[in-house]
Amino acid sequence: MSLARLDVILLGLLSTGDRTGYDVWKWLEAHGPWVGYSARTSQIYRQLGKFVEWEWAQPILDPRDSGPDAKLYRITDEGRARLREWIDSPYEPSRRPLDPDFQVRLRFAGSQSPEKALELVRIELEYRKRAEELFDRTFDLVLVAAGAAPAELAWQREWYQLQQDRGHYMVSNLIAWLEATERRLAALIASSEQ
Repeated sequence: MSLARLDVILLGLLSTGDRTGYDVWKWLEAHGPWVGYSARTSQIYRQLGKFVEWEWAQPILDPRDSGPDAKLYRITDEGRARLREWIDSPYEPSRRPLDPDFQVRLRFAGSQSPEKALELVRIELEYRKRAEELFDRTFDLVLVAAGAAPAELAWQREWYQLQQDRGHYMVSNLIAWLEATERRLAALIASSEQ
């Protein structure tokens, strides 16, 4: 099942406890950069309102001694079912390394169990290794002006190579992290089975 990133984040956070829209915003301010997502409070409250319409969440009044009462949102069985559908749906990696969808899926689907986290890591790892092997590193003349002087052509080749190296190092580091995480999760699962 396909859910928007904000839907996943909201359902994931509500699945661990009742929250206000402001609580969600505070979580995104602190952790959003690590999952590659941010949202304005107006977006969060608008989406929580849709959750109530869709019966994925129910509002609960939270009386406050100082200031106006707050509105908490509690996930419903329907909301849990939507989150579970998304968790169980097949994961397909994006062509872009370090894609926020992987970070969100790993954070919220992977938190369900070490086995689910390992499954996601292995899918991403296999995809990244295959993509790295197939990547065409041929110099791209499209961005070089026609009739460029030899010095300009040499500079453009060097600049192209530097950019290719940047991408290669980023993906290589991601692959190294995925491999280390795969080993760690496999060991964790093996030790829990003993």
